[in-house]
Amino acid sequence: MKKFAIVLFALLMIFCAQVSAKTVTVTGTGLTPTEAENDALRAAVENTLGVLVDSQTLVQNSMLINDQIYTQSRGFVNDYHVLSREQIGGAWRVTINAVVDDQPNSKLMNELTRLGIINVQLRNPKIAVYVPEQHLNYGVGGSGGETAIVKALINAGFSNVVEVGTGLSYSNPMGMNAAQMRQAAQAYGADIMIVGESFSEGVGDVGDWLPGNQRTNMQACRARVEAKMFIVRTGQIIAADGKYGSAYDNSQAIASKKALAAAGADMGNYFVEQITGMYTSRQGVEVVVYGADFSKINLVQAALGKVNRVKNVNLSSYEGGRAVFNVQYGGSPQTLFNELQAVTNAELTLQSLAYNTLTISVR
Repeated sequence: MKKFAIVLFALLMIFCAQVSAKTVTVTGTGLTPTEAENDALRAAVENTLGVLVDSQTLVQNSMLINDQIYTQSRGFVNDYHVLSREQIGGAWRVTINAVVDDQPNSKLMNELTRLGIINVQLRNPKIAVYVPEQHLNYGVGGSGGETAIVKALINAGFSNVVEVGTGLSYSNPMGMNAAQMRQAAQAYGADIMIVGESFSEGVGDVGDWLPGNQRTNMQACRARVEAKMFIVRTGQIIAADGKYGSAYDNSQAIASKKALAAAGADMGNYFVEQITGMYTSRQGVEVVVYGADFSKINLVQAALGKVNRVKNVNLSSYEGGRAVFNVQYGGSPQTLFNELQAVTNAELTLQSLAYNTLTISVR
């Protein structure tokens, strides 16, 4: 029985992955049944684009989208079936249930990316990070600040991140011009490049900063990480900042690493906000929740309302313990899951992540 349950669960997970494409119910009109059906297919793709692309981009590219996307709507719909077909006066109205694949490698997403309507950075960009470090008092090997930036990016759901380390050698990374940054990024096949410098220095015994100047034999260090981030395809610098960190340990070398890691973590979180804010702040995220009953679903809905960057929480469907919420969120699905865990006592389990879909279960 246990083996059967495991097999059934595995099959369920496979099924859920297969149906992750967006399903919409739409209506089209026309002078003939065929025209009305084609209009409905266009409406299905248009509905999907309303989630993938912000309204300003849709308006700016309206002619291109109409000529290259809407006129080819049938090719972007995986499957559909007609729910109703009726004649009203001299016109026809057709309602369909359509499946539009909006996953990162779908035909629709590939075409939107080719046309420049959706930027490649939305689709799990490859990010190269080059932030060499130095300790001002003596040599300390490693790359604590750089590693912390990489960790912050990975924790936010960016899985294609490269830590350059000693793979490059520039005496002044913050002074790199656009051509140098592009050359460095292309060496790693990166879509986004983060370059910078980090410094740490010892500031004495911790006791020097306490009343009475009592010796503690614990060494304090402070650090600063400076970095900038640019889009390789355009050469545009989209963010630049510097962050401080401090730490202490009985070893100055370890204290410096801790301080660099603290500053690097802040810098990494800053870059996460810049990437998600620039490319996904106006995008819709679909949150699929599996719960034993609706009271469990309510726990997730309440948690969504507590997350600062979530707006417009709408329950679009609920059936058989499966609820679908459509929200506006300025971050990645992984970050949203992390924030949900932080604001609720409910037991949440991450089931899957996609470009704009978060699937979880709640107990």
